Amino acid sequence: MTSSSQPEFIYRWEPTELASTILSAPGREVVSHWISAVAFLDENEHPVLLGTDNQSEPTFSQLVQAVNPEFAPSVILNELLRKGVVEQIDDGHVLLRRSTYVQDVPGFESFPRVRRRKHSPGRSPGRRHNDDT
Repeated sequence: MTSSSQPEFIYRWEPTELASTILSAPGREVVSHWISAVAFLDENEHPVLLGTDNQSEPTFSQLVQAVNPEFAPSVILNELLRKGVVEQIDDGHVLLRRSTYVQDVPGFESFPRVRRRKHSPGRSPGRRHNDDT
């Protein structure tokens, strides 16, 4: 299998409701890209540590530029650090805290910012199957 046939995004994770609430729109976009773009996931599909300098790959700047070249990586990093979403490690890497993302659960949606069970057509949302009779 060649690398060009691999999917570019994997939708295993989603940002937590808290992370979605406290972050700016650019911050949310960067976190969403970090947890879904193959280039920023490890072999187990977990977000990788990102370098803060250009000596290690991939870097936080590359992540931000992949989302939107107009975003300033230092501004996004400062927001994520200030809000406790990432942790800067002494060796020059940035770690996305595990509390920032959760496993994407099939059958659930997060609009409008509330996780609701998707319902089947013809059934009332929020009712148990045996309540419909």
